Amino acid sequence: MKIYSSNSFANVYRDSLQDLLNKPEFTASPRGFDIKENLNVTLEITNPLLSTYDNNRRGSQDKYIAAELLWYFAGRNDVEYITKYAKFWESIQNEDGTVNSAYGNLIFTERNEYMYNQYGWALESLSRDKDSRQAVLHFNKPSHQWPRNRDFVCTMYGIFHIRNNKLDFTVTMRSNDAILGTPTDIAFFTCLQQQMLSHLQVLKYPDLELGKYTHIMNSYHIYDKHFELVEEMLTEEFKEIEFPTLEADLILPSGNPSNTLMTFIENDSDISKVKSKDALFGWIKNQLL
Repeated sequence: MKIYSSNSFANVYRDSLQDLLNKPEFTASPRGFDIKENLNVTLEITNPLLSTYDNNRRGSQDKYIAAELLWYFAGRNDVEYITKYAKFWESIQNEDGTVNSAYGNLIFTERNEYMYNQYGWALESLSRDKDSRQAVLHFNKPSHQWPRNRDFVCTMYGIFHIRNNKLDFTVTMRSNDAILGTPTDIAFFTCLQQQMLSHLQVLKYPDLELGKYTHIMNSYHIYDKHFELVEEMLTEEFKEIEFPTLEADLILPSGNPSNTLMTFIENDSDISKVKSKDALFGWIKNQLL
């Protein structure tokens, strides 16, 4: 097991890529694609606001991250919206035009027989018991286990803890592509951590603080098509970038999207029409213009 800990994603990402490229534990060929792989890798970010980075060769994909945030927090699982920003979703869609790895749909929209969605359950668990160990979000589900499924969800589960009056969030991935998966996944999950913190502050614990974010990957890997890219990235500086602080809600405690978020979705064809003084929504707008 390899553990990388720092205040920022930029630092742990750089160090983990260095080891993955130059000191991989394994070389393998899942589904016929050659990879370098380290198993059970943990990235610990003590300041989750420092969740993106800049690099002259390849930095955080801010435009895609902005679009993905809107899509996830809107709770959608159709490819119509997100393929405007990343065509790869088309290649893994189901016959009905949906995808399984629509994280927001999994945790905000789907409800069980008791009418709980994943997010609502976690929020209520922590509201009832500050020391709860039940504030879990499930992503990969038995319903995804069928032959020829092209979108077998990479995220297994997440769990929130409140310890020392700080909200920590840990996410476990069965598999994570270091180039195309890890940076965007961490941007979303740390934003989700901010949203949970905001709801808990308003509903129950006004003095609660942001804790650390921990990202556990059972298989952390790079594909051979990206070996040269990673080598070039490592010759450049990894600069810490602070993600905008969440002020206005992306979703309501129920898991339903906020009115502001839906305004962004509804005006996707001309995002310049949307007006918002909020830092995060302003950042999203600037990326999508």
